[in-house]
Amino acid sequence: MEYGSRSIRAPRIRERLLAALAALLAVAVWTQPAAADTAGADATAEADGTAGAADTAADEAEPDRADPDEPAEPAGTAEGVEAATDHVVLIGVPGLTWEDITPEGTPTLWRTAERGAAANLSIRTVTPRTCPMDGWLTISAGQRATWRPPDSPGCVLPTATDDGPGGSGATVPEFDTIAAANAGSHYGARVGSLGQAVRDAGGRTLAVGPGAVLGAADRTGAVDLYASGVGRVTDAQWSAATLAVVDIDDLARAYLPLWPETEEGEEPEEPEAEPVPERPELLERVDDAVAAVLDAAPGDAAVLVAGTSGTGGGSELNVLLARGPAPTGGEYRPPYLSSDSTRHPGLVTLTDIPTAVLRTLGAEPATGMIGRLWRPADGPEDTADALHRLRDVNDTAMVVDRVKAPFFTFLVAALVAALGLGVLAVWGSGRRTADVPLRLGPLALPASAAARLAAAAGPVRALAGPALLAAMALPVAVYLANLVPWWRVEPAPPALVGTVAAITALITALAAAGPWRRSPLGPGAFVAAFTALVMGVDIATGASLQMNNLTGYSPIVAGRFYGTGNLPLAALTASLLIALSCLTQVLRTRAPHRSRAWLAAPAALVGAVTIVVVGWPGLGTSFGGVIVLVPAIGVTVMMLAGWRVTVLRFALAGGAGLVLVLSFAFLDYLRPASERSHFGAFFGQILDGEAVTVVVRKLAAMVGTLSNWPLTLLTVCALVALFAIAARPAHGAVLRRVYGHAPLVRAAVVGCLTTGAVGLATKDSGIALPAFSLTLAAAFVLYTGIRVASAAAPEAVPPADDDDDGEGELAVLTATGPAGPR
Repeated sequence: MEYGSRSIRAPRIRERLLAALAALLAVAVWTQPAAADTAGADATAEADGTAGAADTAADEAEPDRADPDEPAEPAGTAEGVEAATDHVVLIGVPGLTWEDITPEGTPTLWRTAERGAAANLSIRTVTPRTCPMDGWLTISAGQRATWRPPDSPGCVLPTATDDGPGGSGATVPEFDTIAAANAGSHYGARVGSLGQAVRDAGGRTLAVGPGAVLGAADRTGAVDLYASGVGRVTDAQWSAATLAVVDIDDLARAYLPLWPETEEGEEPEEPEAEPVPERPELLERVDDAVAAVLDAAPGDAAVLVAGTSGTGGGSELNVLLARGPAPTGGEYRPPYLSSDSTRHPGLVTLTDIPTAVLRTLGAEPATGMIGRLWRPADGPEDTADALHRLRDVNDTAMVVDRVKAPFFTFLVAALVAALGLGVLAVWGSGRRTADVPLRLGPLALPASAAARLAAAAGPVRALAGPALLAAMALPVAVYLANLVPWWRVEPAPPALVGTVAAITALITALAAAGPWRRSPLGPGAFVAAFTALVMGVDIATGASLQMNNLTGYSPIVAGRFYGTGNLPLAALTASLLIALSCLTQVLRTRAPHRSRAWLAAPAALVGAVTIVVVGWPGLGTSFGGVIVLVPAIGVTVMMLAGWRVTVLRFALAGGAGLVLVLSFAFLDYLRPASERSHFGAFFGQILDGEAVTVVVRKLAAMVGTLSNWPLTLLTVCALVALFAIAARPAHGAVLRRVYGHAPLVRAAVVGCLTTGAVGLATKDSGIALPAFSLTLAAAFVLYTGIRVASAAAPEAVPPADDDDDGEGELAVLTATGPAGPR
């Protein structure tokens, strides 16, 4: 039997689709426990929504899970670069945030901000909670690292190390165990890289405090010089140290419980809480210690002050201050720093610190360090305004992360409810008799209940129409919410939800009231085109709306800092395909004698531009986005042009996507290592033979997302909606009505199905892409079907050509398509 033939019988189609849905649910249930392990902390059920309850909201669910695939190669090269200074002092203050920095309470830190550069520091490491040991080990490795002693279930402070005789060096206890555990992790962190690079370049390391030993140790776990406190460091030691690392742990010691030692096999008891000094008192101590370091350090030293970790609770953006000689030349100057890791002014990452340290000293970052060199960035000239903006970013990120999980639960519930209303509306319409049961595969409503449903079809349709338009508008409404400073309203979570609801209502009203409302396609096409335009323009201009967005990415979760996130990619792709199909349908209606290929040319051009914008390093920078977009747009354009979609052509489209993305990666690889995105880094991993590990890790992440029940449920409901409206030939299938009114809508539906299938198979976000692309497609078809059924005189459409209906589409769709001549 020919694929795509209308002779395929509906019962067989229904059986196969139901079996596929059952298999999807079975896989989701079966993978749930394993997925929790796979996603690990990354799947935070904070998730980030991603990786947990996904992109959990989005970052939780994972859309945005922390991406370990940052470059696993030197972050830069020191060839031809002179050292900016012979001394670098790194002061680590676990738990220090911008809320703590005031002119009155911390005058030394405030003056440092006035005279130097500042930034928010993303401290995410391997787990959602960055403990002090994690932060220091990450600085040591230049890659995400962690360590939890087996007998300590919570965060612990680094083990104290006594001064050696005469101020000689110190060694990290159990260093070999710590290093081996991190080297064998998914991140392959090489603990000791920073200290080893300094020593290999002929320098000496000084550690002040036990945490500093972790940060400055070489590959053997040793530092050259050690002191237990700032007051015990001699002038000779300051002068001798090329890299001095200072651990000021007053905040961590106050807020972090110290777990008691236990005998082997015993369960540790949670320590008793001790009175905690008031935070202002602790900050005064911190400020005094920083002042003592600045007074004692060599006058030509570059000084970095970093909130290297949290203090046991949830992570947030911490302080990064820099003064003195800068690695890019000259002195650090106000107000901000930025780096290629984030591409946002005033935002750098923990892994950028060792790269900056080594480049300042004229040394080459070690193999395995993923940080990027930071640079000056513009901002407000007034220090108070500059720091206020940094606090704003952190406050926004914390609210978004706190709201994300419940918001995504609400979002999924709202989308499922909208689809449910749409299905009820079409089930209750077009019935010829009142004594025929309503059937959906093995499910059936009794004739009496079906008759009542048919009688209520009018009111249900009145609710379903706006609900379906709102469902289509929700993704772009969430996207636009950050144009309004909702984070400055107290309480912020209701302000965020209210902002999203107001924007959704506005877009829905515009769609329903504009001149396009006269056509059944018009309102849905307007929402789709508006969504695609907003997201496309934002990506082309830096994707600023995706940062700290419920469907974008979070600097706290740190899965991605720039480019195209997974949920925006799904919404952009589905909306674009719907809009292009409607545009081509309008062109065909107005120019029925033009060739189909000519009419599809605008869609092909817009699709090509979108692929470049989404995939080009420095714009969308989405590796998986290109792999998804090329076959999805290719299939859609082929159907719009009247070309048969064969297995060979589909395979060629998929292969073209792979070739294109590898071409982007190759071009990015040709740039200097310090300027590459993860595209160029991945190409380097291919050359080094490390790409298989990356691919396997992403496949594991993809399987893990099936345990994200909200997005899995949404995917199943979208498929059921499409199945329900496609499998009712006895009662006038909605797809048949829609295809009869606008045959080219079929191209959009098949394109969205392709997006979901390819995205599920190739993206580490897994279920997120089919969940949103299929939901938007189902909402559009349901809304258009209701409008077509309600129209007194549907608009005439050109008769279908012999090849009009794209014979390569899924059987469930071709079985109910318009009966064009063959």
